[in-house]
Amino acid sequence: MGFGSDLRNSQEAVLKLQDWELRFLETVKKFMALRIKSDKEYACNLQNLCNQVDKESTVQVNYVSNVSKSWLLMIQQTEQLSRIMKTHAEDLNSGPLHRLTMMIKDKQQVKKSYVGIHQQIEAEMIKVTKTELEKLKSSYRQLIKEMNSAKEKYKEALAKGKETEKAKERYDKATMKLHMLHNQYVLALKGAQLHQSQYYDTTLPLLLDSVQKMQEEMIKALKGIFDEYSQITSLVTEEIVNVHKEIQMSVEQIDPSTEYNNFIDVHRTTAAKEQEIEFDTSLLEENENLQANEIMWNNLTADSLQVMLKTLAEELTQTQQMLLNKEEAVLELEKRIEESSETCEKKSDIVLLLGQKQALEELKQSVQQLRCTEAKCAAQKELLEQKVQENDGKEPPPVVNYEEDARSVTSMTGRSVDTLTSVGTLLVVVAKI
Repeated sequence: MGFGSDLRNSQEAVLKLQDWELRFLETVKKFMALRIKSDKEYACNLQNLCNQVDKESTVQVNYVSNVSKSWLLMIQQTEQLSRIMKTHAEDLNSGPLHRLTMMIKDKQQVKKSYVGIHQQIEAEMIKVTKTELEKLKSSYRQLIKEMNSAKEKYKEALAKGKETEKAKERYDKATMKLHMLHNQYVLALKGAQLHQSQYYDTTLPLLLDSVQKMQEEMIKALKGIFDEYSQITSLVTEEIVNVHKEIQMSVEQIDPSTEYNNFIDVHRTTAAKEQEIEFDTSLLEENENLQANEIMWNNLTADSLQVMLKTLAEELTQTQQMLLNKEEAVLELEKRIEESSETCEKKSDIVLLLGQKQALEELKQSVQQLRCTEAKCAAQKELLEQKVQENDGKEPPPVVNYEEDARSVTSMTGRSVDTLTSVGTLLVVVAKI
C-alpha cells in the first residue's frame, strides 16, 4: 500500500491532503503561540501577586506564627511555579513553535516541488507521446502527397521527354524527405512507447512515493514536536498529570508509516490502462515501399542514419555521465543526512533535516528522469545499430526503380499511340510528342 501504487490518478486528492495539512499546521502554530502568551501572562500575574503579598507581609508580628511560616512557604512555592511557567513558555517558543514554523515552510516547499515536477513530467509525457507524434504524422502525410506528386510529374516528364533530370531530382528529393521523416517517426514512436511505460511504471510512482516519504518524514517530525510540547507543558498536579497522560498517549499513537492508510483507502483508484502506442499503418496506405516499425536503409538514408547514430551515441554518453554525477550526489547527500541524524539531540531536531531530505528526493527524481532518457537513447541507438550492422559492407539499395518507371511510361505512351492511330491522328500525336 502506497501513494505510488494506489494513487497514480489521485493528484487532486493528494493536493487537497497537502492543503488540509498546511491549514492544520497553521492551526497548531496559532494554538502554541496563544499558549505561550497565556503561560507568560499567567507567570507574570503569579509573580505580581507574590510581589503584592510580599509588600503586605513586611509588617512584623511579635510572635512566631506557624500560619505565617506556612503562608510564606506557599508564597515561595508560588514564585517557583511562576518561574517554571515562564521557563516553559520560553522553551515552547524556542523549541516546538520555532520547529513548527520551519516545518510549515518545508511543507509548502514539498507541495510546490510536487506540483512543479508533476506538471513537468506530465507535460513531457504528453509532448513525447502525443504532440510530437501528431506533428510527425501530419508531416508524414504531407510528404507522402509531395512524393506521389513528384512521381507523377517525373512520369509525365518521361512521357514528354522534357526536363526528365529535373523531375527525377525533385522525385529523389521528395522520396528522401519521406524516408528520413519515416525514420524519425519510427524512432520517435519507439521513444514514446518507452517514455509512456517509464512514466506509468516508474516516474509517476516514484514521484508519488517521494511525496509519501516526505509526508511521513513530516509526520515523524510533527510527532517529535508534539512529544517535546507535551514534556514542556507537563506539570506535577494530579489533574494536569492526567491531562498530560492523555496527550502523551495520543502522541504515542502517531505512526508515520500508517498515518495515510485510511486516506489511501478512501481515495484509492484503479490503475488506468496504458494507451498502446503503435505505428499508424494508415500512413503507409499510399506507399508500398515503407514498412511499419522498420528503419529504411537505402541510398537516400544511409548517410543520415550514420549521422543519427553518432548523435544518439553522443547523447547517450552525455546522459550516462550526467546520471553518474547525479547518483554520486545522491549517495553523498544520503551519507550527510545519516551523519546529521546521529547528532540530533531532540526528537523535534528531525525538522532540521527536512530541507536536505527534500533535496534528496528531488535528486532521486532527476536520476529517474535521466534513466528514462538513457533507456530511450539506448533503445533508439540499438534500433539504428541493428539496421546499420545488418547492412555493414553492403551497397545501399536504390529507393526508386527508374527503369521500371520508364517502362511504365513507355507502355502507357504505346497504348495511347495505338488508340490515336485508330482514329487517324497518329501524325499529329507524334508531332506533339
